[in-house]
Amino acid sequence: MYHFVMDAFRGYRSRLDDMLLVYEALEEIPQKLGMKTVMPPMILPYYNGVVPEDCGISAFVFLAGGHFTIHTFSFRETYFVDLLSPEPFDAVELERLLRNAFPAEKVSTYQLERGRKESYPSPIEIHEALDFGPHVFLDIQEYNGPRSMDDLFQLFDTMPFQIGMTPIIRPYMVKNRAGSEQVTSVLTMIAESHISLHYFAESKRAYFDLFSCRFFNYDEVLGKLKQVLNSPIGNEVLISRGSKYQQYKNDAAAPAVDTRAWLANVYRR
Repeated sequence: MYHFVMDAFRGYRSRLDDMLLVYEALEEIPQKLGMKTVMPPMILPYYNGVVPEDCGISAFVFLAGGHFTIHTFSFRETYFVDLLSPEPFDAVELERLLRNAFPAEKVSTYQLERGRKESYPSPIEIHEALDFGPHVFLDIQEYNGPRSMDDLFQLFDTMPFQIGMTPIIRPYMVKNRAGSEQVTSVLTMIAESHISLHYFAESKRAYFDLFSCRFFNYDEVLGKLKQVLNSPIGNEVLISRGSKYQQYKNDAAAPAVDTRAWLANVYRR
């Protein structure tokens, strides 16, 4: 599995708030890279969240055996991209296409091969006060967790609550094929970013991701994840996204009073 990660700062708010532009990027970029999408893009504008300043758009599309996600934080002038694919792709061209669509002054990218620790970037010292948040990769060689569509939906429907996250949609699922293997993919968007799993039925491999815009008790959350996934973890990696994010983001305060004005009109008897 090949995983591309991109963190971008000091972009253009108008572009990062443009739902059609995000939709077009999710639809067109995989085609230009020769990838197969297996659903239309899912676009979720997010303007009234846990932290008002972290408003923007969360969006994704399932690929055959993987996913392509874009999380924009338009008020912060920041966005984050993940592309996970069982087939290799041109990471340089992917970055070029993304930067053309969403220009930014400060961009960092890297590509890693899941399951090969030597492909991961050099360890980055995590600064919870400076960075954006953690991204957890779990690679499983013998997956023993839930397999059916119903069981996986139930798992992802309840998992955010079990690990202290904030769901903003119900889980999305698709069953497809990647090469000769049947793959079940499930993803749910959380206020903190996303949680995903891709299960390859014939080889029993699975790839799990948890990307969060806030730091958490890693040992506690990982213990709960291992319990619900019920599988030996072959490769476990924690990286920090948006290194030095707090130095580059837009520090202006969002007009939370305006965006939540409707609350004063709710009848609460």
